[in-house]
Amino acid sequence: MGAARRETITGILHGDARTAWAYRQYIAQREPGVIGHDLGRKILAAVEPGDHVELFADAAVSKHDNLHHHHHAIQLTRTGTSEFIVVRTMRSLMLCDRKLGSVEVLTDCTVGGASAFTSRATAWPNVGWATYVETSDGRTIAFKIFLDKARGIEHEAIDKGVGRRIMRLPETPDVPPIPDLDSLPEATPADRTAFLPTDWRSTEDITRAHMRSLGFVDAELTGGSRDGGIDVVAQDGVAQVKMQALPIGAPPVQQLRGTRPHIRYHLFYSTSGYTAAALRAANEIGVILFKIERDGDVSAANNQAAALARDGVPAGEAQEAAMRTSSALQVVEEYAGGVRQRILDAVAATDLEKAGKRERYKGHHRRALRYLDQALTNLDSDQSFNSARSAAVFYRHTELLAHVWFQEMGVPYPGGAKDAAAATESLDSCYD
Repeated sequence: MGAARRETITGILHGDARTAWAYRQYIAQREPGVIGHDLGRKILAAVEPGDHVELFADAAVSKHDNLHHHHHAIQLTRTGTSEFIVVRTMRSLMLCDRKLGSVEVLTDCTVGGASAFTSRATAWPNVGWATYVETSDGRTIAFKIFLDKARGIEHEAIDKGVGRRIMRLPETPDVPPIPDLDSLPEATPADRTAFLPTDWRSTEDITRAHMRSLGFVDAELTGGSRDGGIDVVAQDGVAQVKMQALPIGAPPVQQLRGTRPHIRYHLFYSTSGYTAAALRAANEIGVILFKIERDGDVSAANNQAAALARDGVPAGEAQEAAMRTSSALQVVEEYAGGVRQRILDAVAATDLEKAGKRERYKGHHRRALRYLDQALTNLDSDQSFNSARSAAVFYRHTELLAHVWFQEMGVPYPGGAKDAAAATESLDSCYD
């Protein structure tokens, strides 16, 4: 098989948001079988609008007459490439025949059976889950889904759903898109806005954030280079940060002033305060002294610092332009706040227990609820990110997770509904 053909086979499921994550899990198994282009197209065509795939797995079908009992399916083994593929979506099972290239969608079916973890079939390649389904037209189909290992992600996908693991979901107009960050200034790390001075890096983060609040909108860390003792640099100012047990003496303050004598502002930040000699030197040569408190707050340590904290940096043309343009971090913080509010408002406006009774099949609500649970967990997590875009993707995915539950339970999102079937009527509503 040529490389181009193989790429096409992989790409059709790998690139579609409805199948991308589950397909990646499948091809990461020890010896996954190839899903041909035509069969892949049929699988995609069989996925309902708004639905998505949780699992691709190789399988074998039992031909035994007594299909209500899956014991015979337990004994099925895998020889070479499995004839069948089972596709598990939120709303259905699909039984795909590789040989015939057919896809049978099993909806409104009752899933029975149990894991096939017997002494004769607990190791790869034959460990699996043996089960049967009773279809809405009265048929019973027994089959065994082969797993990579007894207690892996495939087992979880069959038993409980993948709401706590899935990393790609299809788009929906109900969830606003990620804000456009490309037209903004260079994305800055989207760490928490509040820091504690626990180490030298956190004190530098505090310093950068504080300088930006003063009007040094382009303040950035110098990184590991330690540019002449400078830790934070901006167009009109530089800062040095010291985290030590004893108060800062006069020499470091004087050295900072001489590092870049022609720049307008020289700021010093210390977690331990300053000696009297340092204060006198700073006042004489115009160095601005700030103290970083234990709780992360920054206080002025001399009159120049107090004046700067009160008045801020007089904005030049470049700074005015930068201040008119929201930073990527600010945009993402606003976006994340909107995501949080929409999810929490929708949950608060919904009778979760009553909505759960709308499940399509036994266990449907439990599977969908794991998506909502993970979304709420994400909102409570103390997450940090490498970039503003990473933060935006995280919150976008979080809202898509929450949306799965509302969509599957038939509840409007983000409005929520205590009882969608019993909406309050008014005279106005009768004349819409």
